[in-house]
Amino acid sequence: MVMDLGDYLEKNHSVIYPEDESMEDLSIMDGDLKDSEMFLTGENHGVSANIELRIKFLKYYKERTNFKYYLCELPYSMTYFLNIYLETKDENILDNIYEPLKGTDAWNKDEYDYWGYLYEFNKEFLKDDRIILIGPDIEHQPRNAIRFMKYCLDKNHVSGTINDYVEEFMNKDNITDEELECFYEGIKKELTQNENLYRNLLEEYYFKFKHVNDNLMNRLEVYTGNNFNGVRDVKAYENFLSISARLPKGKYFGQLGLSHIFQKSFPQISWFGSSLNKEGSQFKNKVLSVAYAYRNCRYLYPTTRRNYESSIDTLDSSIEEFGHFIDSDYTLFKLNGEGSPFKKELIWPLEHKRPVGGVTTDYFQYLVVAKDSKAMAGFN
Repeated sequence: MVMDLGDYLEKNHSVIYPEDESMEDLSIMDGDLKDSEMFLTGENHGVSANIELRIKFLKYYKERTNFKYYLCELPYSMTYFLNIYLETKDENILDNIYEPLKGTDAWNKDEYDYWGYLYEFNKEFLKDDRIILIGPDIEHQPRNAIRFMKYCLDKNHVSGTINDYVEEFMNKDNITDEELECFYEGIKKELTQNENLYRNLLEEYYFKFKHVNDNLMNRLEVYTGNNFNGVRDVKAYENFLSISARLPKGKYFGQLGLSHIFQKSFPQISWFGSSLNKEGSQFKNKVLSVAYAYRNCRYLYPTTRRNYESSIDTLDSSIEEFGHFIDSDYTLFKLNGEGSPFKKELIWPLEHKRPVGGVTTDYFQYLVVAKDSKAMAGFN
């Protein structure tokens, strides 16, 4: 029997306490962990609360599931270098990969400092249990991608035509779309005509080198097309399949942009989460999604010239029942419990990104409301 919405929310919510190491405040999720292999949380970028929530869910899922792989909304090249940082804490690595991010959502001090926290957290585990970062996104920053390709060549002492070509583009400050396409085609031609040679020379780095080059071309397709999110999420899913096929089996956690965690497609957009949950996927019915909503919060919008702040309120205020239970900074709502109205109707608690069809829990199973958060801190 479907319960009254207010009665249901009263029985299926919990206040989240970021400092609670017992994780009892998240225990209403425990019953959904056993049959899940992919744990996704979804944010709107730029809100300071995102980091606190990311750390909380990171610790919870690691403690309860010992997940192995951490999905990032980042390109392969960047997560490769970040994995080295998690072993060494070499700050030069962060500085080098962050400099090309200026003007993007990732260009803020909170995100930068988070990797230091993850380093400290990760080193508490034995090597086999340490978290490995996975970056399925397209190569948004060509400078980081080409730096990584040069790293692959240097690692295996590969010289000659391909090295000269990579070095030529490494020295370009601003690479146009036409130059980037030329670079991609030049590398592709060299790899195709001399495939056996480069497979032998690059060994385990052959896939990585080629993968990053292919995602420079994917970048062009995404940025010059007319369906940015639709193409990008499909490419990210294809990348994930290629990367994960080369990894030992393990569970995954990731905090991504909100839309990417939706397990059901929107018109013209197959979100990353919906591809994971589609027929034929090894993760079908094994994805657990937690959406974040915001009330009276602030977010950072960085540009290459200066940082801007603005307000963000994404919780649909017309659903008054939620308002009765969000007196604290963070409130968690279980939407897939017994007798849930969210399993019977499309009760959409978010004021943006309206879906078409299905019920709420087709898209996500939990909702977190963050209240009164400040914006992330920008770099000066």
